[in-house]
Amino acid sequence: MLELYIPANLFYPELPGGSLQYSRYAPFLRERGISLTVFTPKRKHHEENETEFKTIRIIRKTLPSGLNTLQEQMALVEFAGESAMGSSGRRIVIQPIGTFANTPRSLSQLWKWRLRSIPLVRHFTQVPRPPEGTAVSKIRARFRERIGLSPFSRLLMCSSEMGRAFQVASGISGKRIEVIPNGIDDTVFHPIEAPAKRALRTSLGLPPTGPIVLSVSSIIPRKGIDLLVAAWESVLQRHPDALLVLVGSNTVRPTVGNPEARSNVATYLESIRASVAALSRPESVRFAGEVENVQDYYRAADLFAFASLQEGLPSAVMEAMSSGLPSVLAPFHGFPAPGEEYGSPNLHYVASTHEPDSIATGMLRLLDSVADRKRLGSEAAKWIRNTQQMDQAADRLVSVYESLWSPSPSSKKA
Repeated sequence: MLELYIPANLFYPELPGGSLQYSRYAPFLRERGISLTVFTPKRKHHEENETEFKTIRIIRKTLPSGLNTLQEQMALVEFAGESAMGSSGRRIVIQPIGTFANTPRSLSQLWKWRLRSIPLVRHFTQVPRPPEGTAVSKIRARFRERIGLSPFSRLLMCSSEMGRAFQVASGISGKRIEVIPNGIDDTVFHPIEAPAKRALRTSLGLPPTGPIVLSVSSIIPRKGIDLLVAAWESVLQRHPDALLVLVGSNTVRPTVGNPEARSNVATYLESIRASVAALSRPESVRFAGEVENVQDYYRAADLFAFASLQEGLPSAVMEAMSSGLPSVLAPFHGFPAPGEEYGSPNLHYVASTHEPDSIATGMLRLLDSVADRKRLGSEAAKWIRNTQQMDQAADRLVSVYESLWSPSPSSKKA
């Protein structure tokens, strides 16, 4: 069996971004002979030093106080590396998840383990911005980025656009990049028939009739929830019985980094609630908060709306599509090109801009036409089923990890 060691600043029960995705991958990877061990800090709210979650072994380490996120990450990499070195004859890959930055110290620590024949992999979840400034400054930025990526044997990207962006930002060879879209488990995220939808709405405390628009994301500034709320009044004018359901964190998480970041999130949340209170029907917006049964909300809704400004490849969009929800999508930085991970506009989703009027127009188009909703929802579910099933993603991940090892560690591929 090959072992994947994941140093992660945050993991269960927080499960943000990449951590959430790997908690979903874990059972599928286990079936294919890959075990996951996570090294993560022990926070005040953690009671156990070690636990298990969805076949993942989670080891919580007590770290010195006052470390920033990068220092935490590198301390966890050290724990993972030391554990790997003490595991003679076992095939181990180290793959950090979480906040990272290129510094001389972090690079030297990573190279220490790479030079000891431990493969390092990095899975990226955000699309980088292209270098800015003068020609010379751009060259320097690309060089720094390239050096920063040098310790990693493979670079996993969740979208084709992300892979292209990293090549532009760093000048690295495409041979080191593996594009593997976030796998979607269609046994969990799938459409249901109308009678089951009505019963499900009742069980969730939602109206059994009337249109429901769903958005799934944390309520933080870059997610664009303010744009959805600004568009909502136009929807209410034509569909006064419509309900906008916001699933996702609507508080300032204790894990949000520094005081300034916490203050920004708190201010943003206050502005969202004030905007909702100013609507003609404030009760038409429901804050569902964080839920463990998000698949039920997809099935209960009539359409999905997503207005984020910057992402990697958010699974929420593909989960909605897999659930048969027609979607209105604004093109965040890193948005897939037509025909790539989200399919094509007007065939698999409705494209809007980040202007509230444009978002409202997209939502009204679908709310006004049952035929359009059925057509786009059906095509979206088919697209995800054919291109981005969890089994496909797991197979490709296993292929990457196995490629880093030959039958014996001493003959590992460079």
